[in-house]
Amino acid sequence: MSKIPNSFKLFSTTIEVKFDSARLSFGSKLGDCSFIDNLITLSNSYKGEEINESAIIDTFYHEKVHVILDAMGEHEISQNEKFVEVFSRLLRQSDDTSTFKLK
Repeated sequence: MSKIPNSFKLFSTTIEVKFDSARLSFGSKLGDCSFIDNLITLSNSYKGEEINESAIIDTFYHEKVHVILDAMGEHEISQNEKFVEVFSRLLRQSDDTSTFKLK
């Protein structure tokens, strides 16, 4: 997964990103996050079927938005799945379509 980092920082906290399909499939989840544990966990399979790369990246961005909101203390907004899903898709689109000029 070239677009999914092993870790990133929020404030001075390093958030680790790991894959644990066995744990997540038990709860029928594609992803999970915990700012307290400094962790985003992703799955690359669901109910025994492999998940395509784009869906895994979407899940990463979704969980990243949750952990950012939690880091900000915005727990009520973080619980709003509609907000998190729309924001995460816009964030991914902005990253995917960014262009840069060399100075």
